[in-house]
Amino acid sequence: MARSRLGPLALESPLGQSSGTSGYWRAVHIEQRRNVAVKMFSIPFGGTPETKREFMNEWETLKKLRQPAIARCYGGGFEGKDAYLAYEMIEGESLSEQVESRGPLPWQAVLDLADPLTEALAYAHDRRVVHGGLEPDKIRMAGLSPVIVDFRAERATSVFRVQRPPTIEDFAYRAPELIQDPGAMSPKCDLYSLGGILFYALTGRHPITGSTPEELAENAVHQVPPNVSTEVFDCPTFLSAVVEQLLQKEPVDRPHGADAVRMAIREVRRRSAAGTGVAEHVSSGFSPLKVQADSKEARELLGRAELELREPVAPKPPLWERAWFLSVMLVLLCTFIGWVLWPPSESQLRARAEKLLAEGGRINMGQAKSQCLEPLVRRFPDGENADWARDQIDQVEMVETDHALSVKLRRGMKLRNEAERRYADAQRFEQFGDPSTAIDKYRSLVTLFDNEPDHRVYVNLARRQIAEIESQGIRSGEAERILRQRLSEADKLMQANEVFEAKEIWNSILELYGDNDGVQPLVLIAEDKLEALKRSQ
Repeated sequence: MARSRLGPLALESPLGQSSGTSGYWRAVHIEQRRNVAVKMFSIPFGGTPETKREFMNEWETLKKLRQPAIARCYGGGFEGKDAYLAYEMIEGESLSEQVESRGPLPWQAVLDLADPLTEALAYAHDRRVVHGGLEPDKIRMAGLSPVIVDFRAERATSVFRVQRPPTIEDFAYRAPELIQDPGAMSPKCDLYSLGGILFYALTGRHPITGSTPEELAENAVHQVPPNVSTEVFDCPTFLSAVVEQLLQKEPVDRPHGADAVRMAIREVRRRSAAGTGVAEHVSSGFSPLKVQADSKEARELLGRAELELREPVAPKPPLWERAWFLSVMLVLLCTFIGWVLWPPSESQLRARAEKLLAEGGRINMGQAKSQCLEPLVRRFPDGENADWARDQIDQVEMVETDHALSVKLRRGMKLRNEAERRYADAQRFEQFGDPSTAIDKYRSLVTLFDNEPDHRVYVNLARRQIAEIESQGIRSGEAERILRQRLSEADKLMQANEVFEAKEIWNSILELYGDNDGVQPLVLIAEDKLEALKRSQ
């Protein structure tokens, strides 16, 4: 990397080679003489003003996290097309380095590790901050105490992410629901990752196996990790039970929160110190520890069966438990189910679809499409409402595709095909205020893909935008007038000391019109303005 300066920071060297520290640099704050760990993000076009403001809000949230087991975030910034976050430098080795060099940790040391980690997660979750990327390399040892590094407040939604292919470690410790849907971020995801980290510390291997990241991603959804007590013979059953519950595939089957895990860990410590057996534990009443065992069998093993489990005389069952009453209810239930599941007619499907579409919103529109419109076309392809249903399906698909594209652009995700790329390109010109160029690009998209079924939705979207632009009476060849207007706006913003907004206009002109020979003099003006601004800073 050629850059040696990043705002007020002087970059020294990359930090680590493992996945958890990818994108990190050792740096020094020149004025404060403070060592920091810098995480850098390279974003095409430098990001939009909206995403930059969201990133600024994120680092302000992270700066408020003050907990001994969480590496502090000092803030962040932007430099050209790069963004960065500056964190407290933790000099100790990571948990993965410790296990690789010395082997699995004793279970007593894992308890000492788990206690501060659960406290840190409980603290962050109480403030609605989810790490979302916990793995052994992100647990670093400050002396004898573990510290969590690389906290993010918007890891799932921010476009400011390290651009690198996923690794085996990324999927080995990621919650299954997060692999299937990156938007399913919740505190339960951190609890799953914590279970994986404890499993690794106790056994020295990942909880999920696989030879490639793709295989890991597939296995993480279905593969059940082995019980720790079968891998580590001296590990207490209680600790193994905590890890097993944390690694449950369904979030609802994991502990309620980090506080509950912390209580369970402390209970493990007490039970292990007292030498309590499983049978005595499950027979003793409420406990935050969940151990799979039969309480009746446990009491019998302890000699309590005669005293505590005497069979009471069975009372006469109430009315709702008698056979004749249950039979009547079963008949009524079957009748009701048959009435509800009777396939609706064509007119009923249309009426239901119209109601959902009138209510608006993407969820209602999606339900109208899947539950009413598509069944109507499938069951009544030549019916009187079939053409209407096909038109409505087109409208819903346009809304869904438009929304999906906006999410991709906001997150900086790769566009999947040429039609999508051309539509996004035309949309940028329209948003910039150049409908003349935008309409030319929309028409080009229609011409290229009009007869390709796979790209029908983008052709429909382009035709919709063409109709909207033409309804406003837009003349062609207005790029020069629009650029002069935007340059004038940028000058006024600079006079009002709105430097960031003015800089965004100049950057947009270079990105959108850099290859347009007809407006090169105006493009050069924007380029000169940016150079002058850089020199003044």
